[in-house]
Amino acid sequence: MMLVLLNQIAGADIHLIWGNIFFYLFVAAILLFVGFLYILLKVLKKKSSDMKLMQLQHVARVDIIRKEQTEKLEKIRLEMIKREEDRSRQWQESEKETLHVLNGVSSLLDLNEKIGRVESERILLKLDEIQDIVINKMNSEEKSNSNDKNGSTEGR
Repeated sequence: MMLVLLNQIAGADIHLIWGNIFFYLFVAAILLFVGFLYILLKVLKKKSSDMKLMQLQHVARVDIIRKEQTEKLEKIRLEMIKREEDRSRQWQESEKETLHVLNGVSSLLDLNEKIGRVESERILLKLDEIQDIVINKMNSEEKSNSNDKNGSTEGR
């Protein structure tokens, strides 16, 4: 309104656009729109920086989880190696014990064979002695029978 009064006072020298109220409404709307765009741009930048920060935090969490998993896997691997070494050591000890047992059994079998051989030799010696005795008795009986036959034929 003031411009309208100025326009009337000054005359026709003032351009008509400055006297139109819609021009001022349009300028105010443009300023409000620019302000709104500026605020919206700041909010978007803040959200973008927050999103980048969240992504970095997420990547850091993933790295922490990955490190923990790697450590756990390494512990499991070391434990498996330790168990395998224990199994191998127990297997070797078992093999040694088995070899000792087998050596003992082999020694016993050898002793049994030697004892059997000695027993067999004793039995064979006894049998030879018995055979000699039987042969001697048979020879002596034959001699006595032949002497008896000779003596009984001589006596007739």
